[in-house]
Amino acid sequence: MRAFTWTVVMVMALGALGCAEKREEELPQIDPAELEAMGPVPVPTTATPTVEVETPGAAVAAVPAQTAGETYTMQRGDTLYSLARRFYGDGKLWTRIAEANRDKFRDVTAIPVGTVLVIPPK
Repeated sequence: MRAFTWTVVMVMALGALGCAEKREEELPQIDPAELEAMGPVPVPTTATPTVEVETPGAAVAAVPAQTAGETYTMQRGDTLYSLARRFYGDGKLWTRIAEANRDKFRDVTAIPVGTVLVIPPK
């Protein structure tokens, strides 16, 4: 059994080496001077949407849209589905909460307790 296992390992290793060599041959080589001549790469910017808020007797102020909704602090046992059901009446709308807070967590199934989430309006 060990001989078979080692044979499989060797075949896989040789195959991976062959693929790596092939990949290096297929990739075009770019001259660093050519990259500098092209100039800086433009970075796309996303503007934060604003909500116009009018108060009596004061000038109109621009407020980021994320602050327009309610906030909620995650408790133990909370899920985005349960929050959507609580705030919107429909758990299927959990993606709205996830989109509004995508910068606060990496995995929607493991949001740390104590994370303050913005609940956007329905």
